[in-house]
Amino acid sequence: MRLSDVLCCKKRCKKNGDERMTAAIDFTKNAKLLKAPPGMYRHDGDRFPSLYLNVGKRRSTWYLKKRVSGKVKSIKVGAFPEMDAVQASKQGDIKSKQVRTSPDITTVRDGWDKHCDTSQAMGSMSDRHRIDMTTKLERHAGDILKMHVADVTSARIQDVVNGLAKDGMKATARHVRTGLGSAFNYANVPNPVAGKKVRAPSSGETETKWTVACAAHGLDEDDWSPMWDAIMGVNNALRRTAWIVMLFTGIRAGNVRSLRWDQVDLQLKTIHLPKMKNKLARTLPICDIVVSALMAIRSSEFEFVFPASSKTGHIDQLDVLTTTIEGNRVPVLSQHDTRRHFMQAGAEAFLPDYVIHFLRGDVSGGKGNDMLMKYMKRMGNHRAPSEIETVIVQRIKVTPSFDLEE
Repeated sequence: MRLSDVLCCKKRCKKNGDERMTAAIDFTKNAKLLKAPPGMYRHDGDRFPSLYLNVGKRRSTWYLKKRVSGKVKSIKVGAFPEMDAVQASKQGDIKSKQVRTSPDITTVRDGWDKHCDTSQAMGSMSDRHRIDMTTKLERHAGDILKMHVADVTSARIQDVVNGLAKDGMKATARHVRTGLGSAFNYANVPNPVAGKKVRAPSSGETETKWTVACAAHGLDEDDWSPMWDAIMGVNNALRRTAWIVMLFTGIRAGNVRSLRWDQVDLQLKTIHLPKMKNKLARTLPICDIVVSALMAIRSSEFEFVFPASSKTGHIDQLDVLTTTIEGNRVPVLSQHDTRRHFMQAGAEAFLPDYVIHFLRGDVSGGKGNDMLMKYMKRMGNHRAPSEIETVIVQRIKVTPSFDLEE
């Protein structure tokens, strides 16, 4: 059909007062489609049934019209010329099937919410874990969450994972990959993550930021004073204290950031973690420095120890700490590094591995000397955290003090 025929057809539609009628044009001729004036078009033939092209002044969009549950629905397929008629027809079939089988799941965010609702109903996901994972997805894959499930490609997700891995956020890259994969559990489209279609960094331990800095600048790895200076250089008192608690307890960053005052007993010198990442609950003894640091920020005004203006009500993230070395800002401490430095200090204090793991809240802390574990659970023994405290103080080369009147 010639372009003049298309224009005549459109004029007849308007003259008859039927704006819903569409002009016919050959969808296999991209050159014609690029020159077509604004309007709605169908294919001139039987090859692409139900496929329509809406040509606008600035962009053109493919649509598929299908009868779903007795009603005709217009399903947005994709843009032209990025997608030709053959590709649009295939993509339209996928989206049509999705609408018929899972009408409540359109976007990736819909799929993620469905996964979370189901997991929580089955008791396999806590509120805190849902909030943490949702926050990570919103921060690092917000654009993907807004996309239609059928439009997400493995390459799109891989780009996000690659960016996180390049920035050294390997654990976050794995979490985002897992979360996005879970969002497709209830979507009737191919999962772009399944079958190793998206690669994420391995979970193998890497060197700490401090080890890397020492190797690059010829520093003494046993001298932790630059790390301590970086902590003391944090302007916000709550964030500064959070780093101190992490370093002197070895507790996971998430448990520290979400700590509530009713979990802290400064008189008995303990912190109670009702549900950790490993699904265990544990009451842990803490050293004097942690007690003093928490006393300095003690407040009856807030529920959380480290409150913040966030969705969770507490500090959600702590950035990697840096210090100036040879005129450059160099990363020296990450949240996960504090657990590894605590482990190092415990080993230097000649404490058994199972004792150190217990103090960090690890599942392996339940193994070893059962009598000692029972004794520590009764909180009759603060010797172990005290000995680790001594080693850390020797490494940072200063005894921390906290002005309670400040």
